[in-house]
Amino acid sequence: MPRYVLYMLCSLVVALLAAGCRSTMPHAHAPTALPARVVSISQEYANINTDVSEEALATLGIVRGTRFTARFGTETMSALLGDDYGDVPRGDWVALIERDERDSTRTYLQLAISFGNAATEIGCTVGDTLYVERPH
Repeated sequence: MPRYVLYMLCSLVVALLAAGCRSTMPHAHAPTALPARVVSISQEYANINTDVSEEALATLGIVRGTRFTARFGTETMSALLGDDYGDVPRGDWVALIERDERDSTRTYLQLAISFGNAATEIGCTVGDTLYVERPH
């Protein structure tokens, strides 16, 4: 086999191996935090309703049963993405996926404190931005 064919074959193998390894590495541009704008606050319990969809959370690896971090100013909250308020002990943060009343195909993230007042606790208001971070 001529030397240049062997050289080309080896170069091709190295390039294929390098491409295969690169595809399994985490992307440097993959987000680790997602901005969550406060669109409303529930009057009775001060639950925080955001503009973040269930699909957006999934891009960070946050699915039901996952604990994640939410930040607002100097406050850092650890919340469980659950099915209802009873998924956490009294006083703990819980996140729920709620359906939009105007469009049932759309979902949004709600942050709450079981038997507490989330927005009052951290001092956020409509228009503020929280940051949701992927689980570690």
